[in-house]
Amino acid sequence: MKRKPSDYIIITICLIIVGLFLFNGVNGTGSDVKVSAAGSSQITQTVVATPTPVPAELVANYSGPTVLVGEKYDKNYLTVTLSYNNGTSEIITDYTVSSDIVLKRGMNTLIIMYKDMAAKAYVYGRELLSISASPVKYDFGVGNMPDSKDFTVMGSYSDGSLEVIQDEFKISPERLEEPGKQEVTISYGGKETTCYVFGKDRGKVLSLSVAYNKPTMVTNMKINRNDITVIAVYDDFSTERITTYTLERDIYYDSGKQPLTVTYGGITKSINIEVIERYIVGLKAEYTGGVVVVGRPFRDADMHVYLEYVDGEFVETKDYTVHTRKIRYIGNNIVTVYYGDKFSDTVVIEGTELIKPNFDYVSSGKASNGEASLKIKTAIPRYLDEDCIEITEVSKKKTKKAYRKLKLKSGDYIAFDYGFVNTDDELELPLTARITIPEGYDMEHTFLYYTPNRKTVLGRTNKTIINDRTFECTLFKVGTYMLVYSESLTEEETEE
Repeated sequence: MKRKPSDYIIITICLIIVGLFLFNGVNGTGSDVKVSAAGSSQITQTVVATPTPVPAELVANYSGPTVLVGEKYDKNYLTVTLSYNNGTSEIITDYTVSSDIVLKRGMNTLIIMYKDMAAKAYVYGRELLSISASPVKYDFGVGNMPDSKDFTVMGSYSDGSLEVIQDEFKISPERLEEPGKQEVTISYGGKETTCYVFGKDRGKVLSLSVAYNKPTMVTNMKINRNDITVIAVYDDFSTERITTYTLERDIYYDSGKQPLTVTYGGITKSINIEVIERYIVGLKAEYTGGVVVVGRPFRDADMHVYLEYVDGEFVETKDYTVHTRKIRYIGNNIVTVYYGDKFSDTVVIEGTELIKPNFDYVSSGKASNGEASLKIKTAIPRYLDEDCIEITEVSKKKTKKAYRKLKLKSGDYIAFDYGFVNTDDELELPLTARITIPEGYDMEHTFLYYTPNRKTVLGRTNKTIINDRTFECTLFKVGTYMLVYSESLTEEETEE
């Protein structure tokens, strides 16, 4: 078949289109053509790491009620917030606080510490100014006596508040001895008030009704008289709740059904009560301290262990063991507390690196050799007393053997014993101290040495110069130290 010229034109155009398509596919210039991984250059993507947030501010706030002086405030009302430099924040619970109780009337300042940061919170302390009392009823049989259920007692406090006082107050006399108007004294919190009741000769007691208000009693515990209700029926058929009854026994040593025997007005009444063996059913441990430097043990005073008994009472005990007292890791350390081989509980204690010393809170002391004297300030945790460290002068005569070991041609020194008032506080070592050297010594030729037995020199401490009179050093042990000045001593010659 003979082709027309137009057919060749169409075929040519089609070949050109196919060629362009193939060319664009090979070179990757087509707008809709994807380049395969094998035939393209590798693209490098840079990932910018998110910076670790840095603690910026510690804020504390107490939002609870006023607290009676000498009592603990509720830490559930104390909120401690740590803010970071990226605008985020978190609630801190493992902080250390300067005091758990309210120490004075009016505003009390709490210092809250977390790692190397501190904040303040305020708790208002109140004092009891006076009390008032009024009887719920006025007539009581002669020989009987009203108790705490028969009075309404109000306390007036320094913050302007009034509060009903429940059953902690004392009442005197112990019984009404005669008929007529009787003065009764109510005592509570060092305050007293008086009111009047009337003694009434009710006649002969015909019978007693006795009830024990709890389902069971436990062995080896004194019975609570508030758990017993005794009602007397008199010969005029009047009745009265009795508080001055006598008990045949108020402690039960055997379990099972036991008689509860009550006597009043010449009448004796017994009922059976169920007595169960008092035994431990659980253990609860609480850690109330702050963070602990890794490698150090937690303080005994910060660990509280409670035994739970079958009657629901919790009793604190010191007779417990732990699998480890030393904190091993930075971050949360789980410490297991044991009582015998049956009961255990766990607490979480945060471990941290060595805490930066804070010389806003120090224990200070002085030592002298009779001619020159030095000052020692030790940065201590705020939960220790400011006078917790003892600095005692030691005569040159007692340390001359140790001094001779240095083999110095000339010089002078001051020896002192460094220790704690409470030896339990030695667990806080190592601590950082600032030594202010005396006149006549110069910083370049003065060093602090430790002697374990006053006869040999174990070594010298590190020295960071603060100014021309003061340097900082780390004290790892209690014992005898010697501040030595000699032109023969230099930094290089005393290197260990």
